[in-house]
Amino acid sequence: ERIDEIDRGIAALLSRRMKVAIEVGAAKKGAPAYCPARESEVVDRVAAACEGVERRVVERIYREIISACREVQGPLRVAFLGPEGSFSHEGALAVFGSGIKPMPCQSFVDVLAAVEKGAAEFGVVPAENSLEGTVLPTMDAFASLTGTALSIQSEMSIAIDHCLASQETALDGIREVFSHPQALGQCREWLRLNLPSAVQIPAGSTSAAAAVTADRHGRAAVCSALAARANGLNILAEKIQDRGRNTTRFWTVGFGAARMGAKNKTSILFNVEHRPGTLFHAMEPLYLNGLNLTHIQSRPLSGGQFEYYFFIDVDGHVDEPRVRKALDEMRNRTSFLRLLGSYPCL
Repeated sequence: ERIDEIDRGIAALLSRRMKVAIEVGAAKKGAPAYCPARESEVVDRVAAACEGVERRVVERIYREIISACREVQGPLRVAFLGPEGSFSHEGALAVFGSGIKPMPCQSFVDVLAAVEKGAAEFGVVPAENSLEGTVLPTMDAFASLTGTALSIQSEMSIAIDHCLASQETALDGIREVFSHPQALGQCREWLRLNLPSAVQIPAGSTSAAAAVTADRHGRAAVCSALAARANGLNILAEKIQDRGRNTTRFWTVGFGAARMGAKNKTSILFNVEHRPGTLFHAMEPLYLNGLNLTHIQSRPLSGGQFEYYFFIDVDGHVDEPRVRKALDEMRNRTSFLRLLGSYPCL
């Protein structure tokens, strides 16, 4: 009886929150419905108030409450590497909750283009994996953008658990294994030990691998449990990644400047002249202003002869004076510099 009474109270409060969300949507008058720093503050405050409840539980529940309240203002169209069921799809659900209109795309370039052209309000792309490192196609997609106001809005890290899924019911029936190259790399040792004779075939995404495996004998996919269920596959093995703690950090991409949160990063793309010492000279302002460099990646400059772009992430937000000062100094020391985003880490 006490449980029923509490549930009636929760239901009444949810109804009140939904009504206020509708009023908020009207008051925003077209302003973005997603504010990652604000949503993170809400989750932090509620989690601190929920005595005796694990934070991960509160966060999972409250992300869905926020998503439902955002949905009454109109569901967000969110682009990601598809088909549905991919780990990028899971990343989108982790960031926005289930109250979205999913927009699966065929490549990371297509994800950014969908947002740039207004087909989606936001995109979700993987930036780095704890086992395989930088997701290079994402970096190349950002480098291909010119004259756009797109920027990174937030970052969220999620656990990635791979499973082996198939129409078969046993491993000895598997002759081919399909998956995204990153996923195959993350499960390299498990596949070598358990399916040494199976041919590994790259696919556009883990969910695309699950789709081409459906209704085909002798095939298996390294994919998410979500993709396996969506395609009616048997899960033959779970958590087959070579190291148990496998995490991918995802970026959300949209228009406008993201508000500073409790923890922040700034991402930059730049190029320097191909002379000795220019990279050190360009990055020296980070050291002089006490900024922590958390990531650096070089990529070939299109049309250049062994020349490179550099992608870097540093702790801090551009609204902080020392970050702003470092970026201003770097602009004077580089051939080209683009701020990809200054955003909260959720």
